Amino acid sequence: MEPHFPAGPVYLGDLQPHLLFRLVPDAAKVLNYLMPRRRNTSPLEDLLDLLEMIFRVVPPWVCIPVAGIGFLLIVVLLPTFTDPFAIFNMFKMFAGGLFAVLCLVAGLKGWMNRRRQQEFLNEHVDINWLNKLSWQDFEHQVAEVYRQQGFEVEETGGGGADGGIDLILHRNHQKSVVQCKRWKTYKIGVQPVRELFGVMHSEGADRAIFITSGIYTNEALQFAEGKPLELVDGEQFAIMMRGFQKNLGHALGKPTAAGMVTSPVEIQTPARPDCPICRSPMVLRRAKRGQNTGNEFWGCPKYPSCRGIRNLN
Repeated sequence: MEPHFPAGPVYLGDLQPHLLFRLVPDAAKVLNYLMPRRRNTSPLEDLLDLLEMIFRVVPPWVCIPVAGIGFLLIVVLLPTFTDPFAIFNMFKMFAGGLFAVLCLVAGLKGWMNRRRQQEFLNEHVDINWLNKLSWQDFEHQVAEVYRQQGFEVEETGGGGADGGIDLILHRNHQKSVVQCKRWKTYKIGVQPVRELFGVMHSEGADRAIFITSGIYTNEALQFAEGKPLELVDGEQFAIMMRGFQKNLGHALGKPTAAGMVTSPVEIQTPARPDCPICRSPMVLRRAKRGQNTGNEFWGCPKYPSCRGIRNLN
């Protein structure tokens, strides 16, 4: 059966209020935790984002009475004009109707988000699951993982399918730029990694993060050594996503595909060890045959010329 989740990213937003404030006790952080920052948004988009955030916390059906009450309040509280300004009375009806429509749309999006969350909790998150995401959903999911880690995340919307800076992260007075590439079988070479490092300096950022659903060439890994440049491959990000899934299930009080989680887990990029033979930074692989079929392990990026391996643990 095909999973339904790839239709959109999973957000941590529809937590019950007491659970939400247990994770994020400061009200200002709650807004940052739930609402993506985007450049050049209109007041209507900001209002829709705010309403959607509300209906992730409260039951989505509440949007129906809120829409009706909001419409009536706007119509009643705004002054009524007489000629020659009677035309402004139409503005009251328009404003009330617009608010009601925004409430209903936000409620629908809140309901869809809750449904995606429940489906996501039942998913087995691995590299195959990542490859079913569109590049837009891949970028949004990366943003949610970093929001869960306490970062203030700005989704620039300027990357597109072929690259660019997709996210800007802020935490502890430090700025990081993130580039995402959702490719199934493509190796990321040194050139895009070198370009991202240049953009990091031009943006005045403290570090850069490159996240892909594929893998990196040995040249790209070597270029990143000793620099404030973090390379996350598909298998590593899948591990981070499983941590995200566990935390979401814990916050909602619901079991995940791996079972009930008793406490939140700290999401960190899995460390990449060196090959025991050639000392190259290793990459995560999955055994395709033999008695360990399906198990993950660290393999040398120079395979088959180098066959160094390490156990995942």
